[in-house]
Amino acid sequence: MVSPEELIKYHEEFRTALFVSGFTIGSFLFSMKTFILKTMRDDYYDNEEYQRKIRQRRNLGQEIGFYTPLKNFSRLLMSAIVLSFISALSQISIGYISDYRAVAFCLFIAIFSWVLVAVAIYYVGSNWSQALDLAETTATEHEKYINSKDSDETSK
Repeated sequence: MVSPEELIKYHEEFRTALFVSGFTIGSFLFSMKTFILKTMRDDYYDNEEYQRKIRQRRNLGQEIGFYTPLKNFSRLLMSAIVLSFISALSQISIGYISDYRAVAFCLFIAIFSWVLVAVAIYYVGSNWSQALDLAETTATEHEKYINSKDSDETSK
């Protein structure tokens, strides 16, 4: 078990790095949020095949929106941004209090913000994987259509 004094000493050594990382991650995500969401919407959620699948699920009785997963991701991303900034600010405010509870709070906020960012990164990767699978399916179906059209013209 880590003693309160060791925790305080550890935090004193890494307080600046924790501030910089929280501020940098929050700033980067904030600047990229619109681009990420718009690209995901255009490349995946606006795809006719994706929307066809959503219509099928609605016909089966599921209450699901076309953009509900994107809205949820937007909220997750905004939460990660806000928590990263809170983490950064706590390092340069609460982090100077020489009490193990204040230090533990600062470390908890930093770790939790990193976890939230990791979940957001996983979600982006998962969405891109699904978008690429959908693009592959669409391209394959288009290729089959072109080949069948060519074979019909050849047989005439």
